[in-house]
Formats: sequence, C-alpha cells, structure tokens
Amino acid sequence: MKKQWSTIKEGIIQRKKVIMTVSIASVLLFGGAAGTAVYAVNKGNLSEDEAIKMISEKLGGEVTQFEKDWDQPMTYEMTVKTKEGYQDVDVDAEKGDILSQEMEDDDDGDEDMSTQQAVETAKINSDQAEKIALKAVDGQVTDAELDSENGTLVYELEIKQGLKEYDVVVDATTGKVLKNQLDD
Repeated sequence: MKKQWSTIKEGIIQRKKVIMTVSIASVLLFGGAAGTAVYAVNKGNLSEDEAIKMISEKLGGEVTQFEKDWDQPMTYEMTVKTKEGYQDVDVDAEKGDILSQEMEDDDDGDEDMSTQQAVETAKINSDQAEKIALKAVDGQVTDAELDSENGTLVYELEIKQGLKEYDVVVDATTGKVLKNQLDD
C-alpha cells in the first residue's frame, strides 16, 4: 500500500512539473511574440513631434494638419503652411523621407486659416488624443487625423474593435471626446 501511494505521489509530482513547464513556456512564447510585434510596429519610427519639427524646418513652414496613415509602410500626411502657400506632404514614418509633396489648391483658404488659428490653441498632441479615444473605445487605432471642424481643432480617429469600427472625435484643446460612434 505504501508503495502504491508513493507511485501515485510521484505521478502527481510529474504531472505538476509538466503542467508548470508547459505554462511557463506558453507565457514566454506569447509574451515574446507580443513584444516582438510591438517592436516591429514601432521600430525606427519617427515620433509625431520629430516628424513635424523635421518637415517644418525642411520646408520653412508650419504644420497645420497632421494624420498618421497606418498602412505599410506607415506614413505621416501633413499640410504645411509656407510662404508659397499650403503644401500637402507625405513622409515615410520610419526614415523621415518626403514621399510626395504638392501645393494645395487655394479654394478653401478660410478653412485653412481657421485650422491655423486652432493649431495655436491646441493643448494635446496626437498620441494623447489616441490614449483618450482608446479609453472611450477599447481597440486598435487604424487612422488618426488632425482637422478643423467649425473652427475647432479636433482629432478624428478610427478604432477597430474586432469586426466593428468606431469613429471617435477628440477636441484637441480640451481633450474631451466629442463623438463616439459605431461606423456602419
């Protein structure tokens, strides 16, 4: 009887060891995969502030609109006010290279001026707006755009949550969520 009990006890100990080993290996494997994914998404990318500063200096102007395009390769799309007028610029988010640059048509100058005025009053940046939006809707930001609505500077964000997509608008001055709507 003592021998049977000893055999049973050894079997239980062996099972616990196997379960612990498999659990630890799973945690390490999935943790490493998640870390690698985060690194791959962010590796070498210029921050929003670095990109804005670089383009402002290169073009001798001021960025009035900013949008992250999450497609691969990730790009920053900006509108820059220069002496010559407004320019639309696409920048490689990893290398900082200007991918395209063209002058805007001057048919909506009033809207650009209100955006310019609103930029001066902005209190939060794109990263802060994303954090605020993700508190309202748990998911992944797929698009973020700085825009002017009725003279107010706002961040318009698209957030994917499983198969659903939400449109979230955050006031760039107050950080208040102005819109949180399921996209049809």
